[in-house]
Amino acid sequence: MWWATPDPSSPEHTTVKDEDDDPVFIPLPLTTKKYPQQPYSRRDPEWQAFIKLSKDHHVAQIVLDAASRNPVLTAKVGKIMGVGRCWMDIDYPYMAPPVYERTGILVTDDAMALVTMPYDSWVAKQMERVLWPKPLALGFWALGTATVKQTTLEVARYFGFASEEPRRAQTPTNPATPPPLPSGPGPEVQKALQQIRQQATRRPEEVNDPGSMSSSASAPSAPSSAPRDKPMPVPDKPTLGQNKQDTPDQKSWLQEMVLSVATSQPWKQLKQTYSREQRPFKADPPRGSVCVSGLVELETSKSYVVLDVMTYYDPKTNARAPGTTAIYFRKIRAKQQTPLRR
Repeated sequence: MWWATPDPSSPEHTTVKDEDDDPVFIPLPLTTKKYPQQPYSRRDPEWQAFIKLSKDHHVAQIVLDAASRNPVLTAKVGKIMGVGRCWMDIDYPYMAPPVYERTGILVTDDAMALVTMPYDSWVAKQMERVLWPKPLALGFWALGTATVKQTTLEVARYFGFASEEPRRAQTPTNPATPPPLPSGPGPEVQKALQQIRQQATRRPEEVNDPGSMSSSASAPSAPSSAPRDKPMPVPDKPTLGQNKQDTPDQKSWLQEMVLSVATSQPWKQLKQTYSREQRPFKADPPRGSVCVSGLVELETSKSYVVLDVMTYYDPKTNARAPGTTAIYFRKIRAKQQTPLRR
């Protein structure tokens, strides 16, 4: 038995190149830097493109057509038949957006070096939000501040250094407003007044006779012709031996604690601060882009839709910058309006 050795010069003997020969970049943590750019000069090609763009009247129509072909918009209002009235503004920036860079290790087949590579602004902002959660930190700071204030006020009330009702004390009194009228007498006061009237109308010999007083006190009073207010019956408290099914289900201590925390003032401060600081961020437009914004009226098969559109347009590519378009509904007006009642 023998083995044949392939000839390297033959066409069957080919060398397969490894697909992993591409250089590998390993970024180092906390090395991302943001570099602001210099303002545009008159000689820059971007500024020359701005001058040429300001004389072109078809740019707004290009942006409007791109907005009308938005799949999210067409899925909500239907097929768009055309573009109606529009009011568009073009804002020319004075400087380019900042550039992000990060340091890392570049591994190649020949060597390994420490280099600096450009970084996408969208990824850089996402990593910054993850590593430095500013909205969450400000929310917890507001929660802690409100909790300390509330605890300090409760301790001051406990030791008698603060009033029990600060809101009532802070409310200014109006001297022109008359004091409130006293409420009507209760049933016990009415009964005592009735006994005093009965004894005042008796003769002296009936008053001196203790038997008559005891009999009059024990005798039920005659029903008066005028109706009197009766006290509302108070429900009896459940006894210990009463069945638990007769009483309403009471919340557990965990549910009460969660409800008290969710309705407290510190928790409201946390939610308000977080919702105010947690704003969606967008990717920076490419260098040389202009901001096109305004109102657009689109005609559909059944209605007219007014949109508030903002996007970045790149004159070099004659197209919209990806990921920079924002569309908001302003008004929807039907073509044929029918009355609600016949």
